[in-house]
Amino acid sequence: MSVQQLPASVRRAGRALQAAAGLAVAAAGVIVIDQAVGGGLAERLRQSYPQRSADQIGMAESSILTYLFTLGVLGVCLFAAMAWAIRRGRRWARGIGSTAVVLGSVLAVYNFSQPHPLVMTVAGVVPCVAGLAAVLLLRTRESASYFSVERKTSA
Repeated sequence: MSVQQLPASVRRAGRALQAAAGLAVAAAGVIVIDQAVGGGLAERLRQSYPQRSADQIGMAESSILTYLFTLGVLGVCLFAAMAWAIRRGRRWARGIGSTAVVLGSVLAVYNFSQPHPLVMTVAGVVPCVAGLAAVLLLRTRESASYFSVERKTSA
């Protein structure tokens, strides 16, 4: 089935997933810019934990940045893989993709409870919104009927 023949909801879900991947890259850019401009994360950690030494703050900052970049890379990879899979009618993409997006969204919301700069936290939520939109599009009747048809796999 060509891209032209895909149901509209599946095409829109694919575009939403591509947008989510791009937004995940942009979110990583926000983190880099925030760190380059003012080191907002280290400052927030110093404010939240004034009793900690500079070394402890540095280790916490490195750990948090690793965590955030890992989430970003996983997000880009999962969004791109989901977009690829749904366009090919892979049934598993709906369930696994939905689970991944929901878990990622829970982590993004959890980050609001952490001492991260607000700009970083909000930047991490934005791709999840696009991912959730895609998940909702994949749960429509039109999409469900597309995924219920048995397809031959090629590629």
